[in-house]
Amino acid sequence: MRGFIRIAAATAIGSLALVACSFSAGSSTDSVGTKELEKQVDDALTKQVGQSPKKVECPKELKAEKGAHTRCTLTADDGTRFGLTVTTKRVKSDNKVDFDIKVDDKPM
Repeated sequence: MRGFIRIAAATAIGSLALVACSFSAGSSTDSVGTKELEKQVDDALTKQVGQSPKKVECPKELKAEKGAHTRCTLTADDGTRFGLTVTTKRVKSDNKVDFDIKVDDKPM
């Protein structure tokens, strides 16, 4: 039973490859910092899949300009790792950044 749960978790996260989600994160500077970005990506994926990834790592900030993107890595509970791309969709006048998340089709 335990193996089934792990496979299901990786499959659920992998299914996000076809779905992009948008959300807002406050930014008082010209970018969203790595810790805030990791938290927001984790929250969005948790909302979409119904369970939190084991870990999300974003080594670079996301610039607060339309079309900017950065790469992150998520780790599922079973240790399966997926790359993902976070892209700035728009920056609102109140310094909120809307961005999309696209999980890679295949694990790393």
